[in-house]
Amino acid sequence: MVKKITAIEFNKIVNYVIKPNDNILSFLYEVYNLSIDSIDELIKQNVISEHFVNQSELIFYIVGEYIYSTSGRSAEEIESFIKNDNIIASMASVSADKYITLSMFNYKERKIGNRFLPPISSLNLYLNFILNILQNYKKNDPKNTLIVDLLTKSISISRCIASLLVDGYETEAFANWRTLHELECTLVVIAKHYKECLPAYLKHMHYAMVFKKGHSDTPEEEAIFMQLKEEMKQHDLKSKDMKKFIEYGWLYSVKGISEDQTFKLNFRDGLEKAAGLSSYNNRYELSSEIIHSTPSLIYSSKDYYYYLTLLSLYESFFRLEKVFLVLFSSSVSKDDMDKYQAMKNIYYVQLVNIHRIETRKFELWKRRINKQK
Repeated sequence: MVKKITAIEFNKIVNYVIKPNDNILSFLYEVYNLSIDSIDELIKQNVISEHFVNQSELIFYIVGEYIYSTSGRSAEEIESFIKNDNIIASMASVSADKYITLSMFNYKERKIGNRFLPPISSLNLYLNFILNILQNYKKNDPKNTLIVDLLTKSISISRCIASLLVDGYETEAFANWRTLHELECTLVVIAKHYKECLPAYLKHMHYAMVFKKGHSDTPEEEAIFMQLKEEMKQHDLKSKDMKKFIEYGWLYSVKGISEDQTFKLNFRDGLEKAAGLSSYNNRYELSSEIIHSTPSLIYSSKDYYYYLTLLSLYESFFRLEKVFLVLFSSSVSKDDMDKYQAMKNIYYVQLVNIHRIETRKFELWKRRINKQK
């Protein structure tokens, strides 16, 4: 039998989440008691084995059900809601089901990474540090904040990739790295050729907004379409190239790119090449196969994609950190810069060493797999 906690103990836990009145607390405690009774009944019937019940988790499911069910209701409606015996019984049953299914018997992927080990924890510390700094910068004004906006989204996606790796979703993490790689290429090019690229990038953003509407409702939009077509003519582009020009045409502002006979309006032969990151093309193509649900996704090796994603994430981070450092060093006090440098002296060096170690582990894993074939 599961030992129930007292109303006083229950109220302490609930008050960490919400601050309900006494009537609501009584309602929630009644739901809790019925939930425990449901779990006990399943134990008696040998449907589930006797199991330590995490009281806090069960209570959080109950509180979550209550918050969602009463959202938008008036005080009078909530009062009526908590007096309904059918609702109490239903909420207790649902809360017990969710606890049993999602806490006791939650399906978990085999995990290779661990959020407490340095390959993830040290990277997350550094990413978190940067995000906390970036939140103080002005955003969402592309004319003045494009670098900050691109960098913030890149670091945020990096955190997402690390979380997916920890949870055992390696191919999903690698698919997200593809997006991160596209973002970092854009960021690297714009940061390097800021004066030339910024106005071009903003112009093509505007082109994209008008193009998505699909038609021109105003003389201003018609003029934009005419300007767009005229620019395409200057580069010997046809109507069928319009979408590609809108997406990648801003790259023509990069000095010397028009003279490159191999340049094309796409990612591989355009943006990635302009960023000097063509060496990642094979990884990018492999990530594209994952996204498009080829057998590479269905029959993937968890270990292979864990190492490949982790190493790719680290390498992207090293480049993003360089952009961040230039941005940060140009706009902070000497004291703040000294604090950042002190943190970097410890953790950046560690991250470089971790990348070296994980690269070695990946090579050893591949050799072992090849020997088994």
